[in-house]
Amino acid sequence: MKHKALNQLLCAATVNARFRETLLCDPAQAIAMGYFDHTFALTPEERELVVGIRAQRLEDFAAEVYHWISGSSNGDGCDDYKKNGDGHQRDVLPVPDYFADLHHARVPVHA
Repeated sequence: MKHKALNQLLCAATVNARFRETLLCDPAQAIAMGYFDHTFALTPEERELVVGIRAQRLEDFAAEVYHWISGSSNGDGCDDYKKNGDGHQRDVLPVPDYFADLHHARVPVHA
């Protein structure tokens, strides 16, 4: 899957409010600290994108990622996220089953 690390980053932000706030306030710190024991293997271009996004809400952040992905190509002149054969837009950031683990990860409780 292309842009797997971006997908993971957005999934982590979706399921964890503390990580989401860090991502929105300080994207570089969110990348550096990861999500529990998971690190994000972003490409240099993806990291530059994430660090450069200034958004107040996760929806706006995800929209910036979507626009970047939609405009990127895989190097052969073909966009990865064009319409499929039946004329419908493909999902840009599908959520694989293994992201359920992010949702069910234990959140440390701070006293």
